[in-house]
Amino acid sequence: MNKDNIRICTITHHTVLNYGAVLQAYALQKAIKKLGYNSEVLDYDSERVKRVYITSLKQVKTLKHFIKYVFFPYDKERKRNIQKFVDDNIIVSKKRYKKEELIDSNKIYDLFITGSDQVWNLRLHEGDTSYMLDFVTDMNKKGSYAASFGYNEVPEEYKELTKKNISDFKYLNIREKQGIDIIKNLIHREGNVVLDPTFLLEKDDYKDIEIPIKESKPYVLLYNLTKSKTIIEFAQKLAKENQCKLIVINTELKRVYNGKNVRDASPEKFISYIKNAKFVITSSFHGIAFSIIFNKQFYYELNRKKINNNSRLENISDIFGLESREISNVNDFKNLESINYKEVNAKLEALRKDSSKILKEMIEDCKKVK
Repeated sequence: MNKDNIRICTITHHTVLNYGAVLQAYALQKAIKKLGYNSEVLDYDSERVKRVYITSLKQVKTLKHFIKYVFFPYDKERKRNIQKFVDDNIIVSKKRYKKEELIDSNKIYDLFITGSDQVWNLRLHEGDTSYMLDFVTDMNKKGSYAASFGYNEVPEEYKELTKKNISDFKYLNIREKQGIDIIKNLIHREGNVVLDPTFLLEKDDYKDIEIPIKESKPYVLLYNLTKSKTIIEFAQKLAKENQCKLIVINTELKRVYNGKNVRDASPEKFISYIKNAKFVITSSFHGIAFSIIFNKQFYYELNRKKINNNSRLENISDIFGLESREISNVNDFKNLESINYKEVNAKLEALRKDSSKILKEMIEDCKKVK
């Protein structure tokens, strides 16, 4: 039942070929539901998002697109699995919006929530400010939950555009403390640091969507988004040292040797692979997040490139006091103690309560001005 019939929509990355993106969209909707409210995801993708994820011949516009379509067939299967997950588990608006049509949604919803994920990364969206709710005409309807910039500092070419479009938000709830610094510097306002939506759900909440996997031997799971050779070698050594199988959730064309490469896992199986692993090795924000949720012994590597999204991984490791899990060389695992999850879980429970309260207060405050 939707309390007082408040109409809520979220706008995020709900269709991309990224497990964390669709799972955080699912988690936020589920968290809002647990508070007693219904919501739906506004069905919109920026043009950049559409170009990056080529999954049908109709989308092929350039030679680069053609090569991606022909030589990355697993993308199509993974996309089908992700789309099925969205269709089965996430309530999406009936209308598929073009950018110029987004303004029409003002007639439908009482509260717009942007987030989570890198919705405020204008480099990612090539200047598309739709995820900054530029189409919402009433500032009292504009809120964010765990919005992320994806960088420590806004690129110079996007500073004025960012400043203009976040200045009139009524509710500013940001995922990383680095994002709080950005809004302080740009618009001289305060905001709240909140947990990624995936943390708002407890591990038992994910039982609704888990799909069992058939692995009889203990395994090390590698989920690498940076194409780093160091993290691959680290995972191979850790697996050998612990007499474990190596399983790789691989989204690249090149396979990882000495391991089982899983290229088309659904979001449901992605969760199960993490939940049942003996160790998790990752360069992904949500790889870390789900490792914490399921109390896994994990290691992570930062992106060594000059332009990177490391602030997300640095923030989450700092929040839970897990900076020591960062990989600096391929033999780090030999000298590292196991994670004390008693302390981590106590911290998570306290932060979950605080973040859920902030989400609830945003919705209930909007009801007052409806």
